[in-house]
Amino acid sequence: MGRNFVYKVLGALIIVLASVLWILSLTVTDAFGFFNLAWAGVLLCGGIGLLFLINGVLQKNITTVKKLKIWFGAGLLICAVLCLVSAIALPHSLVLPIISIVVAFAFLITILATGGKKWDEGDNHKLGYKNYHERKAEEEKKEESE
Repeated sequence: MGRNFVYKVLGALIIVLASVLWILSLTVTDAFGFFNLAWAGVLLCGGIGLLFLINGVLQKNITTVKKLKIWFGAGLLICAVLCLVSAIALPHSLVLPIISIVVAFAFLITILATGGKKWDEGDNHKLGYKNYHERKAEEEKKEESE
């Protein structure tokens, strides 16, 4: 059983849990009346966002997909925070600081997960690299000296 299979199963379980709780809130209002669409959004976005974040961090190679998974997870966590704000009605002055903390945390995780390396670093970033014109001039000097 691969790691991607486990992430898919966990994601499906999160969706089923949120759906069941939402249906229970509509049918059994005494026990589950507190659960509404905003809490379902918190559960869905928070759970799936954490899955994307964990999947991105634990991915072995440094690719754009790894960074996208981390950023998509962070975006879903921001959505979860917004759903949480609407669910418990926090003062709106706390919304932007919470979003900025999530974005800063996503930057930190991206840097730590990739080791600070860019995915597209080429030869031109290496010490002693000579571009086409420099190599062509050296070849012409060699031809002239021969």
